[in-house]
Amino acid sequence: MVILRFKIHSKPDKSDELMAALAEIITPARATEGVINFDIARVLRDPDWFIATAVYEDAAALERQESLPEVHRVMAMLPESLVTPPERTTYTTRRSTDARLGPAVSRQRARTFGV
Repeated sequence: MVILRFKIHSKPDKSDELMAALAEIITPARATEGVINFDIARVLRDPDWFIATAVYEDAAALERQESLPEVHRVMAMLPESLVTPPERTTYTTRRSTDARLGPAVSRQRARTFGV
C-alpha cells in the first residue's frame, strides 16, 4: 500500500483558480483502479494552503492516478501558482506475517520535485 501527502502553498491571487483545478481531480482520481481513498483539503486558517492525501493499493495505482489529464493540468499550473515548491511525502507499507511486529512502514519524503 502507498500513502501520499501532497502540500502546496498558493499565491493569494491564484488560490481560487488552483482550488477549482484541484477539485476537478477528485472524481476521476477516486474512480481510478487501485485508489482506495483520495481527498484534497484547503487549510482552514490559511486558505492559500492545500493538502491532498491518498491511499493506493500499490505504486502502479499511484502512477495511474498521476497520469490523469486533470493531474497534468494542475502540475502545469504549479510553477506560476505557488509561493514555495510543493511538498510531497510518500509512505510505503506492507503487512507483516508476524502479528507481534505490526505493519511495516517505510517513509520517503521529497520537498521539491519536477516543478
